[in-house]
Amino acid sequence: MISLKKVKQKICPVARKEMIVDAALEILASQGVASLTMDKVVAKLPCSKGTVYKHFSCKEDLLMGIGDKALTILIALFNRAVAFNGNSRERALAIHLSYLIYAILHHDLFQSVIAIKSPTVYNKASAEKLAKHERLENKLMAIMHKLIATAIENKELTNINKLNPQQISFALWSMNFGTIALLGEDVMQCEGRRGLEVEREYFNHNNILLDGIGWLPLQKDHDYRQSARKILSQLFSQEIALIAQSGRVLVF
Repeated sequence: MISLKKVKQKICPVARKEMIVDAALEILASQGVASLTMDKVVAKLPCSKGTVYKHFSCKEDLLMGIGDKALTILIALFNRAVAFNGNSRERALAIHLSYLIYAILHHDLFQSVIAIKSPTVYNKASAEKLAKHERLENKLMAIMHKLIATAIENKELTNINKLNPQQISFALWSMNFGTIALLGEDVMQCEGRRGLEVEREYFNHNNILLDGIGWLPLQKDHDYRQSARKILSQLFSQEIALIAQSGRVLVF
């Protein structure tokens, strides 16, 4: 039998840090942010309290670590999406689809954003962790901002309301987050959402907003369902296969 001490020695610092973040996320998802404590995280791990504190000095830094994990996954997905060989609106669609995939495959991370953005967390997290988190946020936002700015410059996005890239990006993110959150399986059914499929409404809402700001070609001039199928098969076939393994099929 391998001793616990030997197991500890075999875990590299990066993997150990990932284990700590995953343990914190599990507690956050099952018990809520108020129940997340350093002692509970330590109890779930094959390492000492000193090792945990070496990576994260407080609960708030742990939450920043969870946020960093979410942003790192999203950056990788967005970079794949924006490289799609299509027009700028199709690349925007690819980014939106990648966010939906992220929300499905990493549901706990998706849900954690509200807790992480709490002023209490930001006021108590270390300056180092906050700075790293903000760098990752800026890196993520820059992908969408650059695509929007390029589309405006190339007159593919007519931007009839004269919004800047940040405003457009935030409008899209808030709509996408809200659609996924309100139509999720962990939200009780009500008359306002009965019979609605999250991916279908997600697709509809994106087209309504993008048509509304004049991002060409408009929905009436292009088959974006066909584009969505092409994007998913070319860029995210592995992720779609994982979703299918859980018994779910995306319906647009």
